[in-house]
Amino acid sequence: MSDNLQGAELLQFLQESSVEEIMAALKDIHPADILDALDDYTGDPIPFLSKLPIEILAEIIEEAEEEDKSEIFDLFSLDQKKEIISEMASDELVDLLENIDPEEVTDLIDSLDAEDAQNVKDLMRYDSETAGGIMATEFVTVKDHMTVRETLEYLQKYGEEAETLSYLYVLDENGVLKGVVSLKDIVIHKFTDAIAPLINASVISVKAGLDQEEVAQTIQKYGFTSIPVVDEQNKMLGIITADDLLDVVVDESTEDFEKMAAIAHSEGDYLDTGVFALARRRIFWLLFLMVSATFTSVIIQNYESALASVVILTAFIPMLMDTGGNAGSQSATLIIRGMALGEISIQDYFAVVFKEVRVSIIVGVVLAVVNFFRIWAFHHDIILALTVSLALIFTIILAKTVGATLPIVARKLKIDPAIMAAPVITTIVDALSLIVYFKLALVLYLPKGLPG
Repeated sequence: MSDNLQGAELLQFLQESSVEEIMAALKDIHPADILDALDDYTGDPIPFLSKLPIEILAEIIEEAEEEDKSEIFDLFSLDQKKEIISEMASDELVDLLENIDPEEVTDLIDSLDAEDAQNVKDLMRYDSETAGGIMATEFVTVKDHMTVRETLEYLQKYGEEAETLSYLYVLDENGVLKGVVSLKDIVIHKFTDAIAPLINASVISVKAGLDQEEVAQTIQKYGFTSIPVVDEQNKMLGIITADDLLDVVVDESTEDFEKMAAIAHSEGDYLDTGVFALARRRIFWLLFLMVSATFTSVIIQNYESALASVVILTAFIPMLMDTGGNAGSQSATLIIRGMALGEISIQDYFAVVFKEVRVSIIVGVVLAVVNFFRIWAFHHDIILALTVSLALIFTIILAKTVGATLPIVARKLKIDPAIMAAPVITTIVDALSLIVYFKLALVLYLPKGLPG
């Protein structure tokens, strides 16, 4: 094939071509493109999928989104399934098995050879969002007494099944990780050179129980393409590659955005999710926030007499609440991002709050000055302008302090900081901004002191 086929053209080619023609063209067809074509196909895909070799079918399932893997897998017979899983990487296989019938899982695992079956069982014991849950057990180990030639010959013989060959690992007789050597260093040296001088004994690794977000931070920090996973005794268990973590980053970012928008997490695509499922994901937080907004109603009722006497005070409530909510959300977003990237820790709390207070004073004064002249120009009331502007300054200071504090407190309490994002912060800041506004109004704008 001179050009890579995609979409409808690829689908037509797979349907109309013989097995021989497809086999000859497979070097130009990426499994991800076949998966895309499969997504757009409404008929029975088995007639053209059956023309593909087992290893390509395994790659198609590996490329699929986690929630789609089992749907594609279920298209095949049990015997075909057993052949497919024998070609899958261990980490991808575990993701698949977690989403299919438990009784079938037992049959499938039993069909693997003893070593592979034990590896899969071991991986399934780990939490799916830890290093152990996303690692693969296919990696290459070498001996420190090898030469470059011996290492390359060894890779030609045993490297095909490895998840990646970017790094080769040196273990002792007990499986303890002792060093790492990059393939780049191997290939640029002479065949007769020993690899011992090329081995780096200062290996950076992660523990199996480490959260996947922290694994992503480690790989990003050091610019690795893969990282070894070890147990508490430093015995090597597997590796995690950068491409595995791309899915982790996307999933974690999506989940954080959903929490920041007060939406329950969902694995499905938006267009594939029914309206009732979407409503169910949103309604709990909307109910919670609606009920929590009762606090603002109570505050307004407590100052009802002041508002009845000077109705103009009511006109500035939305502006104060919106500005406070926006200011708090700005701070919370930056703090949540900083913690996600490992730039901010719980120990940085006072430094963070001190910085946000200084920022809020600058922002508050600028907005207050603009607001003061705006109110004076429209209402010709200096005291009103001063009251609202001072309330604006205090509101922004409170909002940014709350926005910086809540995510760090959440992390201290081992709660996802993203939960303490815009909706929650806005609800708290609304109540605080109203209290400040009405207290200032009673002191400055209503000196006779109406009951509050």
